[in-house]
Parts: sequence; structure tokens; C-alpha cells
Amino acid sequence: MALIGPSGSGKSTLLNILGLLDRPTAGELYVAGRATGGLRESERTQLRGSTIGFVFQAHFLLSAFTAAENVMMPLLLQRGRTDAAMRATARALLTQVGLTRWQDSPVGNLSGGQQQRVAIARALALAPPLVLADEPTGNLDTHTADAVFEQMRGINRDAGTTFLMVTHNLAMAQRCDRTVELVDGRIQGTHG
Repeated sequence: MALIGPSGSGKSTLLNILGLLDRPTAGELYVAGRATGGLRESERTQLRGSTIGFVFQAHFLLSAFTAAENVMMPLLLQRGRTDAAMRATARALLTQVGLTRWQDSPVGNLSGGQQQRVAIARALALAPPLVLADEPTGNLDTHTADAVFEQMRGINRDAGTTFLMVTHNLAMAQRCDRTVELVDGRIQGTHG
């Protein structure tokens, strides 16, 4: 699903609320059937970690680590130490996004498109049913942006992972199953 709208329309705010990073000023948000308004911060963090992955325009990868090590970070935070299963998961996810050759490369040596695919693999490390993507192709050239979008599309199709993607690229938004338009913090319309 694409979330579109002019700058300042509330897209990032909505993503932050949906991602349990911010609390809504009114109403109740349910995540995985669970009301979130009364949850303590530790409970919100646990729910976020088990149900939501994040892909940002600025990849927020750790440049001192390899692609595989970056993908393992959410698993490491959850488990407290690395193990063979974690490494296998990271390698499988990097293969899924077409980065088999670059698994052991420091992320600082990868292109922008490759880094974004590492970020997608990292978002999928805990197998969340939902991935929130804030302008995931905004810093990429047209060809690379298309390849990253197709990777997300394939994961959606093959694994059933839902992607909610903020984008200013209307052509890309039209390729999504559904588009929601925000204007001044309100849903202006939906398509699909």
C-alpha cells in the first residue's frame, strides 16, 4: 500500500503512530488485535519488535559492520547473542533481496540501492507481518528504485508481508495494490 500526500500532510506522523513510535492524541490503535493505548513503553517496544519492520530513506545501517551483520542486528537485540541460526537467517534474507555476493561486504562499500536492500532484509529479520517504509526509494535513481520496489513486491507476494510505503513517486504508488492520500492530516481518498 502506498501512502501519498504533499509535504507536511502527516505521512511520517502516521507512520510513527502505526509503528508505535508515537502515541495518537485521540482514539485507539490496535496492532495484531491488541489495543496499544494503555501499554507501557516496554510492552510497546516488545509488540513493535514482534510485528513491525522499518525501512527508512536514510538506511540507518551500521557502516562498521557487514551486510549480514546489519541484518542480524534485530535478532541480536532479541536474543542477546549471535548463533548459527541467526547467521543463516541473515544470509537467506540477503539472498532473497539479491545480495548473496555482498553478504560479507562492509555496508559502506555497497551502492545506495544495495544498502536499501540490506535495510529491507534487516526489516524482515524478525518476520514481521507489517513493514513500514518511509520513502524507501527516494534517494535512488529510477532503475535502482524500480529494482527495490520489485523486491518489496516479490516479498509481499511470496511471504504475505504487508508493506506500507510512503512515497512522492505517483507512478510507483499506482503500482501498489492500494493508495491512501493524506491532506492536512486527514485521509483525502483511497484507491484500489
